[in-house]
Amino acid sequence: MKGKEATIKDYQERLNDVLVYIHDHLDEKLELGTLANVSNFSSFHFHRIFKAFLNEPLGAYILRARLERSAKLLEFKQDAVKDIALEVGFDVTSSFNKAFKKRFGTSPEEFRKTKKMLKPFDISQLNQTVMELKLKPQIKTIKEKKVIYIRSIGKYGGQEMGVAWQKLWQYIKDNKLFSFGMQSLGIGHDDPSVTETDKLRYDACVTIKKEVKAEGEIATKTIAGGKYAIFKYKGPYSNLGHVYNHIFRNWLPESGHQLADEPCYDIYLNHPDKTSEEKLKTHVYVPLKA
Repeated sequence: MKGKEATIKDYQERLNDVLVYIHDHLDEKLELGTLANVSNFSSFHFHRIFKAFLNEPLGAYILRARLERSAKLLEFKQDAVKDIALEVGFDVTSSFNKAFKKRFGTSPEEFRKTKKMLKPFDISQLNQTVMELKLKPQIKTIKEKKVIYIRSIGKYGGQEMGVAWQKLWQYIKDNKLFSFGMQSLGIGHDDPSVTETDKLRYDACVTIKKEVKAEGEIATKTIAGGKYAIFKYKGPYSNLGHVYNHIFRNWLPESGHQLADEPCYDIYLNHPDKTSEEKLKTHVYVPLKA
């Protein structure tokens, strides 16, 4: 591998570690020195490297991550605003209120009221000839899954996601990692109604049995096991946003369940290049508190 390519891969791997650390520790003070140590970059250069690769300054990224996490918590938890502020790293509620209003144009309380007043999503609005959704999910306890993944940043369903999947499967082929029972799994970390399209994070993942070391864009992680509601959906991937709207606006409030603090994910059961859109099968996994 040429020197420049090796350096870029090394930087990508180290920044992946930083991003995971940030999102796992939003309730804590994220000091520059700590993040530089996680990445093994010097504190002097860390800011510049982070911005060069993420197209966003470190402080702006952390603030955005905290506020977008708080928006989810306001919608789906009943905790007081001051408690949610603490959960995303704001010690002073007034500072949180000010930052939230600047980001979303409304106060946390008004944001919560607006979200709670959204009408249930009418799944029948969609063309039933091109989609089918099992409205009653299976509730199962799932074992943890080890995956390799590539993260894309950009529009869900956009070119960035396609490139991530191509690179991931090429890596699997080149390194002879294919094994029976592998699952293709997608994780969309952000809500398009909250996060700008060009900043939406998506992980293209494949489950693995062999030990794989992170390498450049190729990262590894374990997806938490536990209790999940599993929805079976058949139809175009472009309708998955509507499926999630139905789950969170219709099913969840009436189910009596509470969300666990883990991301939802999709398991794709057939190949989009070999299957017509209306026959694509996806299982949507929604994490629940035990």
